[in-house]
Amino acid sequence: MDQKKAYGPHEAVTLGLELEIAGYNFYTRVAQAATDYRIRDLFQHLANSEKEHRRVIKEEIEPIFAPEWYREEDQEMMAQYLRKIEKQPVFPNPEKAEAIVRGADSAIKAIDIGILAEKQAVEYFLFLRDATRDGTGKQAFDRLRLEEVKHLKLLNDLKKDLLA
Repeated sequence: MDQKKAYGPHEAVTLGLELEIAGYNFYTRVAQAATDYRIRDLFQHLANSEKEHRRVIKEEIEPIFAPEWYREEDQEMMAQYLRKIEKQPVFPNPEKAEAIVRGADSAIKAIDIGILAEKQAVEYFLFLRDATRDGTGKQAFDRLRLEEVKHLKLLNDLKKDLLA
């Protein structure tokens, strides 16, 4: 028998926290292993931002999640979306981060991983913003989404500089 995993607001918040923790770990490892100061400085900045995002989720979003946090008609859509992203790890295992930075095309590879992760985070926080009814929750998710958009720009700008 095929049993579907149930997803709700708690799981959405948990996955958001896991995403931020994985981002922090990845960005920290890359920053520590980077020899180029531009990579080191940007990735340390991104790690600090991910830490702040965890705080926002824990202090501003987690306290408001409840069954009415999302519209009833969105429940199955949320479940499908969460099943999809749960199977797609955004960041590589932290132990692999240092190896990525040491490769020949290491900086670009690390930046590309960051770009992909930030795109997925933008999509995730947009989805959660739209799925929640609570105004405070909507604002917090949108603020996180806009932060991830800024991260995307920083990563893309650095990639252009390195390729120039």
